[in-house]
Amino acid sequence: MENNGCPDPDRDGDGVPDRVDNCPDEPGTVENHGCQDAQLVVIGAGRLDILEKVYFKLGSHKLQKRSFALLDNVAKVMNAHPEIEVIRVEGHSDKTGSLKFNMRLSKQRANTVVRYLVGRGKVTRDRLISEGFGPTRPLVPDAKTKEERAQNRRVEFHIVDTGPEDAATEAQEDAP
Repeated sequence: MENNGCPDPDRDGDGVPDRVDNCPDEPGTVENHGCQDAQLVVIGAGRLDILEKVYFKLGSHKLQKRSFALLDNVAKVMNAHPEIEVIRVEGHSDKTGSLKFNMRLSKQRANTVVRYLVGRGKVTRDRLISEGFGPTRPLVPDAKTKEERAQNRRVEFHIVDTGPEDAATEAQEDAP
């Protein structure tokens, strides 16, 4: 049991526990994940779930401007949660084209997202790692339609390491 039966901390008193509150220091609503404004990012189990896609120019690792607000929201959540020590930014592609091209492109796209988060989002570089998986981890394995292939082209944010709060909880859960 988390927190030994005690309620989860809620620094801003908005009823959203800090561990899933995108804005733990300013009161918000449950619908907006603890923030005043609608959110594009949700803290999930072992990941940051994004509610939109990260868009790049076709066949390129150049970010499209319409993804800036989403990535700004990712940075805001990371900066509000220092206990999330490391995020792995994963680039994924569909299987159109050569494996070599898709592996390189997916890695370049993950690197571009990391550069954006560090440069504009003010996330410290040591909290981010990037990896490209190309078409090796599809959401739709036998994608045939344009829509199915689009689902396989994505960026994901996985929580790799968390701070002492989570380590203490894990130690308690592992105790005899």
